Amino acid sequence: MFLIDTHAHLVPRKFPPLPPDVDARGWPSMEPLEDGRARMMIDGQQFRVIERAYFDAAARLKWMDQHGIALQVVSPLPELLGHWLAADTACELAILTNRTIAELVKTNSDRFAGLGMLPLQDVDRSVNIVASLAEVGLRGIEVGSNVGGRSIADPVYDRVFAELARHDLAVFVHGSRPAGSERFLGPPIMNNVIGVPQDCAAAIASFIATDVLARHPKLRLGFAHGGGTFGAVLDRMDFVWREFPALRNTSKVSPREYVGKFYFDTITYGASYLRYLIENFGIDTLICGTDGPAIGAQSELDMLVNDVCGGSAEAAEKIRWRNAARFLGLTGIVGAQGPGN
Repeated sequence: MFLIDTHAHLVPRKFPPLPPDVDARGWPSMEPLEDGRARMMIDGQQFRVIERAYFDAAARLKWMDQHGIALQVVSPLPELLGHWLAADTACELAILTNRTIAELVKTNSDRFAGLGMLPLQDVDRSVNIVASLAEVGLRGIEVGSNVGGRSIADPVYDRVFAELARHDLAVFVHGSRPAGSERFLGPPIMNNVIGVPQDCAAAIASFIATDVLARHPKLRLGFAHGGGTFGAVLDRMDFVWREFPALRNTSKVSPREYVGKFYFDTITYGASYLRYLIENFGIDTLICGTDGPAIGAQSELDMLVNDVCGGSAEAAEKIRWRNAARFLGLTGIVGAQGPGN
């Protein structure tokens, strides 16, 4: 069994002081704890306690071995994306995080691949950074579903997407800072439970409605958490596309066909919805993910994949690693490690 975990986050062990001319608001810090974890602080407030595996390679490898993960694709903790920060601050955060991920991949190339990040509130600077991501061996970028409230699907980012496609770099979209959080009643975690998947779904729908792949046919787009809540509105959007000319005027491909061109991780926390995604998105779109190494990570991936694939070894192999290898341009590397192509 060979398994690629495409959704796993990293936090740098330390955040050095910023240059004096850079806005320090939103710049994180890490306070080590006696048990090996660290308290991540932002603007004097605790953001969360970070498990050691987020910043310690040995602890991460141990966690991977415990979960049967052969290769892990490491991306920034979403809070590090900083799409809401001052552009200079976000740029410093991107430089630090990209360097940290690239170093982890370089020293453990048989076990890790990496996704970097860009300061997307500054499109010009982001375009200029893209080439450096490919140079240090990263396989793409992680982005939030919105950038300071602007949809990631907005054509204002077309120059960034064009440059990413030119360098054969993938884009992994993670729900982030959703709108309307004041309507999620209950504890603050409801923002993650409801808001994050809804914002991801909004990004998917917007990419389809603006026909992003017509403009960037070589762009590879993946989405976290099974595409959020988009699966629940696929039939509705497909119906509207067929019956109302307004949507067909902006997108020449039906939503049902469009989702087959994207990738979606398996983090649904249940077999029934994952089966729905296989049926409606297609077996070739699904890539394994844990959202680790957090305590609430989706575990027992191999058992879940076997379950939803109904005993089909070919289908299970696609979800375990083949689709991820295609999404991230890892086919040759993975093939050299043993599973073959």
